[in-house]
Amino acid sequence: MAVPKEPTWERDPHTAAKHDVLRRYLQAWAPILLSRNDVITYAEGFAGPGIYKGGEAGSPVIAHGVLASWLRQRPGKMVKMVLIEEDPRRIAELERRLAHTRATSLGPELTRLETLVAQGACHPDLLHRLGQAGSLQHPMFVLLDGFGGPDVPFTLIEQIARHRSSEVMITFQPQFLIRFATKDDHHRGSGDAFFGNTDWQGVFSQPSHAKAPYLRDQYRRTLKRAGFDHSLSFEMIDEKGHLLYLIFGTRNEKGVEKMKDAMWKVDTTTGVRYRDPKDPRQQVLDLNFEPDTGPLRRILLEHLKASPTGRRVEDLQRFTLLETVYKPTQVISLLTRMRSEHRITATPGRITRSTQVTATHTDALF
Repeated sequence: MAVPKEPTWERDPHTAAKHDVLRRYLQAWAPILLSRNDVITYAEGFAGPGIYKGGEAGSPVIAHGVLASWLRQRPGKMVKMVLIEEDPRRIAELERRLAHTRATSLGPELTRLETLVAQGACHPDLLHRLGQAGSLQHPMFVLLDGFGGPDVPFTLIEQIARHRSSEVMITFQPQFLIRFATKDDHHRGSGDAFFGNTDWQGVFSQPSHAKAPYLRDQYRRTLKRAGFDHSLSFEMIDEKGHLLYLIFGTRNEKGVEKMKDAMWKVDTTTGVRYRDPKDPRQQVLDLNFEPDTGPLRRILLEHLKASPTGRRVEDLQRFTLLETVYKPTQVISLLTRMRSEHRITATPGRITRSTQVTATHTDALF
């Protein structure tokens, strides 16, 4: 995606969806981390101007509002914001927006919300500024909204992952590598830096429909190699069909749970995507009002099939959290329906796959 030349630009619908995910996650992340730590940090490597042409708030201003509201309820706690931006015009606008936010949000908690806005490149300036702010010793949420490439190299992700309770959310546009890296050594080098190895180049032998998912899965493996045990992806498609991935990395299972909650609030049907309402392919999705848990039924039945002695409900919930796109809270109601349909049997403490449901019958049910 081309970087806008003007200091501000129009906010498109998928950016609004991205901000919705971010806001909802920070509303859950901040109280949990502030209950356990005296200091936490929110950071951005591509902060932007903090506002769009239509007056909508940018991600730093959204984060500032959420974090300030939670500081009101957490006396004695502190939040640091470290915001990096290259364009001096955008820095000036961002500082104006944050000053306006502070002036209109009166309260003693703002003295405990330290904000550093600095000019520079995401790499290496972000880590340098985080070190200066003393943030590397405290939990961090780092938003890297630069669409991937050499500005967000694997080495940066690896260094962030070394620090306690760090999390990242990265915007990644796969089409850039799909289109250009086959012809250009420079772009292939950018891909190597972004992924941290050359494994991603297997995308060139994939069929067209599989290229973007292949890169998404490769990048989730990249986060694993960097040190983030768990990852989630959320796809966003604009009115022109351009695909972006939000990819989240964390070590904390509670972080996975809360990010899933945020994603399912934005996509109430599948929990993994947002399509611009102007996209004609969205029309089918508009008719869906209930979560589509059919795939989770198949997954859980296969998981139970591999364990003839059955599994605990807690184990099925944790498996759902870490190995599927679904939420643990969706498991109980689904198990209840599956039991009433004789697909599973329940004994004290254990769930087993019903012997009344043959493989052929199971396939036909879905």
